[in-house]
Amino acid sequence: FPVTILLASSKIEDLPKGKIFEDAKRIEGVFKKSKRTWHEVIGAFETNRNSAKPATINVKDIHITQPNIQSNKVKGMLNSIDKLDPINVVEFENGEYAIYGGHHRLLAHWALDEKKIKVNLVKL
Repeated sequence: FPVTILLASSKIEDLPKGKIFEDAKRIEGVFKKSKRTWHEVIGAFETNRNSAKPATINVKDIHITQPNIQSNKVKGMLNSIDKLDPINVVEFENGEYAIYGGHHRLLAHWALDEKKIKVNLVKL
């Protein structure tokens, strides 16, 4: 493995233990939790899916809607990060970027120290 992959893997392992899965890690603290529920975000994205446009935004500006991820799933993405689909994000009226789909991909980008990522963005 390249050094960056090993470093990214250890960053993921260093996260606090999460709930639900055996290899769960908590990502609250790494990312801000959205004030919106996952159902609100998914509804907003799906209702406005046709207006989604490619955009590049700061990783740290994306708010999460779920607190836990599976670490092994994220580690499996590290080698193929360039081939992964963009993350679906909603930009609400107050400027908050909330993630709809792609928490594991988001964490993989974070672990690789990427500052900006390409997303499918729906602006409300």
